[in-house]
Amino acid sequence: MRNLTRVSREEEEEESVFVPMTDMTVSFLFILMLLLAFFAVQITDTKTVPIDVYDKAKQALEEAENRIVDLQQNVDALTRQAEALRAELEQRIQQVKDRDEKIKSQAEEIRRLEALLREKNPLEAYIQQASASRVEILKAIREKLLVQFPNLQVDVSPEQDALRFQGEGLFASGVRELVPDKRAIIERIAELMNAAITCFTLHDGPGFDKSCNPNGAIIDAVQIEGHTDGNGTDELNIDLSTARANAAFLAMIQHEAGLLQLKNVRRQPVLSVAGYGKMRPIADNATVAGRSANRRIDLRIIMYTPGSIEEVDKIRSRISQGLAPSGGNP
Repeated sequence: MRNLTRVSREEEEEESVFVPMTDMTVSFLFILMLLLAFFAVQITDTKTVPIDVYDKAKQALEEAENRIVDLQQNVDALTRQAEALRAELEQRIQQVKDRDEKIKSQAEEIRRLEALLREKNPLEAYIQQASASRVEILKAIREKLLVQFPNLQVDVSPEQDALRFQGEGLFASGVRELVPDKRAIIERIAELMNAAITCFTLHDGPGFDKSCNPNGAIIDAVQIEGHTDGNGTDELNIDLSTARANAAFLAMIQHEAGLLQLKNVRRQPVLSVAGYGKMRPIADNATVAGRSANRRIDLRIIMYTPGSIEEVDKIRSRISQGLAPSGGNP
Protein backbone atom coordinates (compact mmCIF):
# COMPACT_ATOMS: atom_id res chain seq x y z
CA MET A 1 0.00 0.00 0.00
CA ARG A 2 2.83 2.30 0.93
CA ASN A 3 4.52 1.49 -2.32
CA LEU A 4 1.53 2.48 -4.38
CA THR A 5 1.30 5.73 -2.56
CA ARG A 6 4.96 6.43 -3.31
CA VAL A 7 4.44 5.71 -7.01
CA SER A 8 1.47 7.95 -7.21
CA ARG A 9 3.31 10.74 -5.48
CA GLU A 10 6.28 10.44 -7.84
CA GLU A 11 4.01 10.57 -10.84
CA GLU A 12 2.34 13.68 -9.56
CA GLU A 13 5.65 15.30 -8.95
CA GLU A 14 6.82 14.45 -12.46
CA GLU A 15 3.57 15.73 -13.92
CA SER A 16 3.81 18.97 -11.97
CA VAL A 17 7.29 19.57 -13.38
CA PHE A 18 6.28 18.84 -17.02
CA VAL A 19 3.39 21.33 -17.10
CA PRO A 20 5.52 24.42 -16.35
CA MET A 21 8.06 23.39 -18.94
CA THR A 22 5.33 23.09 -21.60
CA ASP A 23 3.95 26.43 -20.68
CA MET A 24 7.37 27.96 -20.90
CA THR A 25 7.93 26.46 -24.35
CA VAL A 26 4.59 27.70 -25.61
CA SER A 27 5.29 31.10 -24.17
CA PHE A 28 8.70 31.17 -25.78
CA LEU A 29 7.26 30.22 -29.14
CA PHE A 30 4.58 32.86 -28.79
CA ILE A 31 7.12 35.49 -27.95
CA LEU A 32 9.20 34.32 -30.91
CA MET A 33 6.20 34.63 -33.17
CA LEU A 34 5.55 38.11 -31.86
CA LEU A 35 9.12 39.03 -32.55
CA LEU A 36 8.93 37.59 -36.04
CA ALA A 37 5.71 39.43 -36.67
CA PHE A 38 7.30 42.62 -35.37
CA PHE A 39 10.33 42.22 -37.56
CA ALA A 40 8.13 41.29 -40.53
CA VAL A 41 6.17 44.50 -40.01
CA GLN A 42 9.43 46.42 -39.80
CA ILE A 43 10.76 44.97 -43.09
CA THR A 44 9.25 47.07 -45.97
CA ASP A 45 10.29 47.67 -49.65
CA THR A 46 11.67 51.17 -49.76
CA LYS A 47 11.56 50.98 -53.62
CA THR A 48 7.85 50.62 -53.91
CA VAL A 49 6.27 53.27 -56.23
CA PRO A 50 2.70 54.32 -56.82
CA ILE A 51 0.72 52.28 -59.31
CA ASP A 52 0.27 55.14 -61.84
CA VAL A 53 4.01 55.77 -61.89
CA TYR A 54 4.59 52.06 -62.29
CA ASP A 55 2.13 51.91 -65.20
CA LYS A 56 3.82 54.83 -66.92
CA ALA A 57 7.22 53.28 -66.38
CA LYS A 58 5.95 49.98 -67.70
CA GLN A 59 4.49 51.70 -70.78
CA ALA A 60 7.75 53.60 -71.37
CA LEU A 61 9.66 50.35 -71.03
CA GLU A 62 7.41 48.68 -73.57
CA GLU A 63 7.82 51.62 -75.93
CA ALA A 64 11.58 51.48 -75.45
CA GLU A 65 11.56 47.77 -76.14
CA ASN A 66 9.51 48.36 -79.29
CA ARG A 67 11.89 51.14 -80.29
CA ILE A 68 14.80 48.82 -79.71
CA VAL A 69 13.12 46.27 -81.97
CA ASP A 70 12.60 48.94 -84.64
CA LEU A 71 16.18 50.12 -84.30
CA GLN A 72 17.43 46.58 -84.50
CA GLN A 73 15.42 46.09 -87.68
CA ASN A 74 16.91 49.32 -89.06
CA VAL A 75 20.37 48.16 -88.06
CA ASP A 76 19.74 44.84 -89.79
CA ALA A 77 18.52 46.66 -92.93
CA LEU A 78 21.51 49.01 -92.88
CA THR A 79 23.81 46.05 -92.34
CA ARG A 80 22.33 44.35 -95.38
CA GLN A 81 22.72 47.57 -97.39
CA ALA A 82 26.31 47.92 -96.20
CA GLU A 83 27.02 44.34 -97.22
CA ALA A 84 25.45 45.00 -100.64
CA LEU A 85 27.48 48.18 -101.03
CA ARG A 86 30.61 46.35 -99.94
CA ALA A 87 29.94 43.66 -102.51
CA GLU A 88 29.32 46.34 -105.16
CA LEU A 89 32.50 48.14 -104.10
CA GLU A 90 34.51 44.96 -104.38
CA GLN A 91 33.00 44.42 -107.83
CA ARG A 92 33.91 47.98 -108.83
CA ILE A 93 37.43 47.54 -107.47
CA GLN A 94 37.78 44.38 -109.51
CA GLN A 95 36.48 46.22 -112.58
CA VAL A 96 39.04 48.97 -112.00
CA LYS A 97 41.78 46.37 -111.62
CA ASP A 98 40.67 44.70 -114.84
CA ARG A 99 40.56 48.07 -116.57
CA ASP A 100 44.02 48.94 -115.25
CA GLU A 101 45.34 45.65 -116.55
CA LYS A 102 43.75 46.37 -119.92
CA ILE A 103 45.24 49.88 -119.98
CA LYS A 104 48.61 48.47 -119.00
CA SER A 105 48.36 45.90 -121.78
CA GLN A 106 47.35 48.58 -124.28
CA ALA A 107 50.20 50.84 -123.11
CA GLU A 108 52.66 48.00 -123.63
CA GLU A 109 51.23 47.44 -127.11
CA ILE A 110 51.58 51.16 -127.88
CA ARG A 111 55.20 51.09 -126.70
CA ARG A 112 55.81 48.05 -128.87
CA LEU A 113 54.30 49.77 -131.90
CA GLU A 114 56.26 52.94 -131.20
CA ALA A 115 59.42 50.87 -130.99
CA LEU A 116 58.55 49.36 -134.35
CA LEU A 117 58.01 52.83 -135.77
CA ARG A 118 61.38 53.92 -134.43
CA GLU A 119 62.96 50.90 -136.07
CA LYS A 120 62.82 52.47 -139.50
CA ASN A 121 63.33 50.61 -142.69
CA PRO A 122 67.04 50.91 -143.53
CA LEU A 123 66.24 52.42 -146.92
CA GLU A 124 63.87 54.97 -145.39
CA ALA A 125 66.45 55.81 -142.73
CA TYR A 126 69.10 56.34 -145.42
CA ILE A 127 66.83 58.72 -147.37
CA GLN A 128 66.01 60.71 -144.25
CA GLN A 129 69.69 60.94 -143.30
CA ALA A 130 70.52 62.12 -146.82
CA SER A 131 67.84 64.81 -146.55
CA ALA A 132 69.25 65.92 -143.19
CA SER A 133 72.73 66.15 -144.72
CA ARG A 134 71.39 68.41 -147.49
CA VAL A 135 69.90 70.80 -144.96
CA GLU A 136 73.20 70.95 -143.08
CA ILE A 137 75.09 71.74 -146.31
CA LEU A 138 72.71 74.56 -147.27
CA LYS A 139 72.70 76.14 -143.84
CA ALA A 140 76.48 75.97 -143.55
CA ILE A 141 76.96 77.67 -146.95
CA ARG A 142 74.44 80.40 -146.06
CA GLU A 143 76.04 81.14 -142.70
CA LYS A 144 79.52 81.42 -144.20
CA LEU A 145 78.26 83.60 -147.04
CA LEU A 146 76.64 86.02 -144.63
CA VAL A 147 79.88 86.37 -142.68
CA GLN A 148 81.53 87.85 -145.79
CA PHE A 149 78.40 89.43 -147.32
CA PRO A 150 76.12 90.37 -144.39
CA ASN A 151 73.70 92.33 -146.61
CA LEU A 152 73.20 89.49 -149.09
CA GLN A 153 69.56 88.43 -149.47
CA VAL A 154 69.85 84.66 -149.24
CA ASP A 155 67.64 82.16 -147.45
CA VAL A 156 67.10 78.43 -147.27
CA SER A 157 63.86 77.54 -149.07
CA PRO A 158 60.88 76.41 -146.96
CA GLU A 159 61.33 72.92 -148.42
CA GLN A 160 64.94 73.07 -147.16
CA ASP A 161 66.30 71.90 -150.47
CA ALA A 162 67.70 75.14 -151.98
CA LEU A 163 69.49 78.40 -151.28
CA ARG A 164 67.38 81.24 -152.59
CA PHE A 165 69.09 84.45 -153.79
CA GLN A 166 67.25 87.63 -154.64
CA GLY A 167 67.84 87.90 -158.39
CA GLU A 168 68.07 91.67 -158.44
CA GLY A 169 70.98 91.46 -156.05
CA LEU A 170 73.04 89.60 -158.67
CA PHE A 171 71.59 90.86 -161.95
CA ALA A 172 70.36 94.25 -163.12
CA SER A 173 66.72 94.36 -164.24
CA GLY A 174 66.34 92.69 -167.63
CA VAL A 175 70.10 92.00 -167.89
CA ARG A 176 71.50 88.53 -168.54
CA GLU A 177 75.01 89.07 -167.18
CA LEU A 178 76.11 89.29 -163.58
CA VAL A 179 76.59 92.72 -162.07
CA PRO A 180 80.40 93.02 -162.09
CA ASP A 181 80.79 93.78 -158.39
CA LYS A 182 78.51 90.80 -157.53
CA ARG A 183 80.77 88.26 -159.18
CA ALA A 184 82.69 87.88 -155.94
CA ILE A 185 79.53 86.52 -154.34
CA ILE A 186 79.20 83.80 -156.99
CA GLU A 187 82.88 82.92 -156.67
CA ARG A 188 82.56 82.60 -152.91
CA ILE A 189 79.51 80.38 -153.39
CA ALA A 190 81.61 78.17 -155.69
CA GLU A 191 84.34 77.83 -153.05
CA LEU A 192 81.91 76.98 -150.30
CA MET A 193 79.97 74.57 -152.51
CA ASN A 194 83.09 72.72 -153.63
CA ALA A 195 84.26 72.29 -150.03
CA ALA A 196 80.82 71.26 -148.75
CA ILE A 197 79.74 68.65 -151.30
CA THR A 198 83.01 66.89 -152.19
CA CYS A 199 82.47 64.09 -149.67
CA PHE A 200 78.90 63.61 -150.96
CA THR A 201 79.99 62.90 -154.55
CA LEU A 202 82.11 60.51 -156.56
CA HIS A 203 85.42 61.88 -157.82
CA ASP A 204 88.96 60.80 -158.75
CA GLY A 205 90.85 62.98 -156.31
CA PRO A 206 91.15 62.76 -152.56
CA GLY A 207 88.70 64.53 -150.33
CA PHE A 208 86.34 61.89 -148.95
CA ASP A 209 86.05 62.21 -145.19
CA LYS A 210 83.91 59.62 -143.45
CA SER A 211 83.29 62.00 -140.57
CA CYS A 212 81.86 64.44 -143.12
CA ASN A 213 79.44 61.88 -144.57
CA PRO A 214 79.07 58.97 -142.13
CA ASN A 215 75.85 57.69 -143.72
CA GLY A 216 77.20 57.52 -147.26
CA ALA A 217 74.61 59.93 -148.70
CA ILE A 218 75.30 61.05 -152.25
CA ILE A 219 74.23 64.10 -154.25
CA ASP A 220 72.50 63.54 -157.56
CA ALA A 221 72.52 67.14 -158.77
CA VAL A 222 73.26 70.72 -157.78
CA GLN A 223 70.99 72.83 -159.97
CA ILE A 224 71.54 76.51 -160.62
CA GLU A 225 68.00 77.65 -161.36
CA GLY A 226 66.95 80.96 -162.92
CA HIS A 227 63.46 82.39 -162.22
CA THR A 228 61.66 85.54 -163.37
CA ASP A 229 58.51 87.42 -162.46
CA GLY A 230 55.29 87.26 -164.47
CA ASN A 231 55.99 90.21 -166.75
CA GLY A 232 56.81 89.44 -170.37
CA THR A 233 56.25 86.44 -172.58
CA ASP A 234 57.10 82.87 -171.65
CA GLU A 235 59.82 82.71 -174.31
CA LEU A 236 61.46 85.89 -173.06
CA ASN A 237 61.36 84.85 -169.43
CA ILE A 238 62.66 81.33 -170.06
CA ASP A 239 65.50 82.72 -172.16
CA LEU A 240 66.34 85.36 -169.53
CA SER A 241 66.19 82.94 -166.56
CA THR A 242 68.32 80.35 -168.39
CA ALA A 243 70.88 82.98 -169.41
CA ARG A 244 71.20 84.18 -165.81
CA ALA A 245 71.60 80.61 -164.54
CA ASN A 246 74.26 80.00 -167.19
CA ALA A 247 76.10 83.17 -166.17
CA ALA A 248 76.19 82.01 -162.56
CA PHE A 249 77.24 78.51 -163.63
CA LEU A 250 80.13 79.77 -165.77
CA ALA A 251 81.34 82.09 -163.03
CA MET A 252 81.37 79.20 -160.57
CA ILE A 253 83.26 76.68 -162.71
CA GLN A 254 85.73 79.35 -163.89
CA HIS A 255 86.58 80.04 -160.26
CA GLU A 256 86.35 76.43 -159.04
CA ALA A 257 87.04 74.09 -161.97
CA GLY A 258 86.97 71.10 -159.60
CA LEU A 259 83.19 71.41 -159.37
CA LEU A 260 82.89 69.72 -162.77
CA GLN A 261 84.85 66.72 -161.45
CA LEU A 262 82.25 65.96 -158.79
CA LYS A 263 80.01 63.18 -160.13
CA ASN A 264 76.80 61.42 -159.19
CA VAL A 265 76.24 57.65 -159.29
CA ARG A 266 75.72 57.81 -163.06
CA ARG A 267 79.12 59.53 -163.43
CA GLN A 268 77.50 62.76 -164.50
CA PRO A 269 78.71 66.12 -163.17
CA VAL A 270 76.44 67.10 -160.33
CA LEU A 271 76.48 70.78 -161.33
CA SER A 272 73.67 71.62 -163.76
CA VAL A 273 71.63 74.58 -165.06
CA ALA A 274 67.88 75.15 -165.46
CA GLY A 275 65.79 78.16 -166.49
CA TYR A 276 62.15 78.16 -165.43
CA GLY A 277 61.13 81.67 -166.42
CA LYS A 278 57.91 82.59 -164.61
CA MET A 279 56.66 79.01 -164.25
CA ARG A 280 57.65 78.53 -160.57
CA PRO A 281 56.66 81.65 -158.65
CA ILE A 282 57.06 81.76 -154.90
CA ALA A 283 54.92 84.91 -154.43
CA ASP A 284 52.05 86.79 -156.07
CA ASN A 285 53.13 88.47 -159.32
CA ALA A 286 50.29 90.97 -158.89
CA THR A 287 52.32 92.87 -156.25
CA VAL A 288 55.64 94.67 -156.48
CA ALA A 289 57.02 92.68 -153.54
CA GLY A 290 55.82 89.43 -155.09
CA ARG A 291 57.47 90.12 -158.43
CA SER A 292 60.68 91.07 -156.65
CA ALA A 293 60.68 87.76 -154.73
CA ASN A 294 60.05 85.78 -157.92
CA ARG A 295 63.08 87.29 -159.69
CA ARG A 296 65.67 85.02 -158.13
CA ILE A 297 68.41 82.42 -158.47
CA ASP A 298 67.94 79.13 -156.60
CA LEU A 299 70.85 76.85 -155.83
CA ARG A 300 69.05 73.52 -155.38
CA ILE A 301 70.63 70.32 -154.05
CA ILE A 302 68.98 67.06 -155.13
CA MET A 303 69.98 63.94 -153.20
CA TYR A 304 70.13 60.57 -154.91
CA THR A 305 67.34 58.19 -153.92
CA PRO A 306 68.35 54.52 -154.11
CA GLY A 307 65.81 51.86 -154.96
CA SER A 308 66.91 49.23 -152.44
CA ILE A 309 69.02 48.76 -149.35
CA GLU A 310 71.45 46.71 -151.45
CA GLU A 311 72.00 49.77 -153.60
CA VAL A 312 72.64 51.80 -150.46
CA ASP A 313 75.44 49.41 -149.50
CA LYS A 314 76.98 49.76 -152.96
CA ILE A 315 76.76 53.55 -152.77
CA ARG A 316 78.49 53.59 -149.40
CA SER A 317 81.23 51.35 -150.70
CA ARG A 318 81.62 53.44 -153.86
CA ILE A 319 81.75 56.78 -152.13
CA SER A 320 84.37 55.56 -149.68
CA GLN A 321 86.59 54.42 -152.59
CA GLY A 322 86.04 57.31 -154.99
CA LEU A 323 84.99 57.22 -158.65
CA ALA A 324 84.96 53.71 -160.15
CA PRO A 325 86.58 53.29 -163.61
CA SER A 326 83.49 52.05 -165.46
CA GLY A 327 79.86 50.94 -165.27
CA GLY A 328 76.61 52.82 -165.32
CA ASN A 329 75.07 51.83 -161.99
CA PRO A 330 76.34 52.16 -158.43
